[in-house]
Amino acid sequence: MNEQKLDFLRELAVIGTGHATIALSQMLQGRMFKLVVPDAQMLPFTEAADYMGGLEQVVVGIFVVISGDVRGYMACLHPLDTARLLVRLLTGQETEEIDELGRSALQELGNIMVTSFLNALSKMTNLLMMPSVPGLAIDMAGAVWESILAGAEVTNEVTVIRTKFSAEGEEIEGHIIFLPDEDDFRKIARQFGLEDLG
Repeated sequence: MNEQKLDFLRELAVIGTGHATIALSQMLQGRMFKLVVPDAQMLPFTEAADYMGGLEQVVVGIFVVISGDVRGYMACLHPLDTARLLVRLLTGQETEEIDELGRSALQELGNIMVTSFLNALSKMTNLLMMPSVPGLAIDMAGAVWESILAGAEVTNEVTVIRTKFSAEGEEIEGHIIFLPDEDDFRKIARQFGLEDLG
């Protein structure tokens, strides 16, 4: 893994998740969310799945298609327990099953996080990045991965940003998957003054 590329990814992670944290706090009635410094990795598909807890783990995935100057895919994946905690924070409901209200709240949360992330990158690069209406899936991680990657022509590696927030003693963990087209990834890098991230 090119060390310069990894540093660049971590910088993107800090910028994007920092903006997403502010949006998250606003959505959750002003609760102060603290972001633990995120980690970013670019991993082969199978290693990425293990890095996020394995293909058998049940997760909630919120995913969008990116269009504009940068094309690609982006997703937020949360373990089921974390998703239940988010539903409780968002709706006040204590529930084992995530019902329609919970699904809607998680979709809105994912939409806000992804949009905040993309807006932060857009401002810094002057490149337009527009997310589609988010889709949501609750399933084993392997099945959710397939849904996310079905349209993305991933030949080797995916960018995974591990995020962890804390708020009032509660920990919220998850992963953000960023899959821009390879040419568009270079386009973003050039805007940061990095000509070669091969």
